[in-house]
Amino acid sequence: MTKILFVDDSDLMLKIAKTMLEKFGYQVLTATNGKEAIDLAEKEKPEIIFLDAELPEMDGWEVCKIIKSHPLIKDIPILMSTGHDLSGEEEQLKSVGAMGFVTKPYNPAVIDQKIKEILKQ
Repeated sequence: MTKILFVDDSDLMLKIAKTMLEKFGYQVLTATNGKEAIDLAEKEKPEIIFLDAELPEMDGWEVCKIIKSHPLIKDIPILMSTGHDLSGEEEQLKSVGAMGFVTKPYNPAVIDQKIKEILKQ
């Protein structure tokens, strides 16, 4: 079963994402902040990380940089998630090592399609 780590500081967003992804047959891990996300990624080695760009204390951009510089978890694909359109932010996404982004509110079909695309690579 594909393991996905979903990181968001909103309990509601985590609940929505977990319910949605479990319906598609994925195992879903959740974290509410950057440190928890990094620790969970090290321990569980998910196949994909969905990372909220706007986290408290350490934002998603910084978390992404840390994960991508970590020798044990640097190869895990990361998609940034946000309530804002990041379509003009491709350079910033690439500079931190993210593969792309998804916008809130989440569209289940889009999320599932992005997961399948990443898993094919």
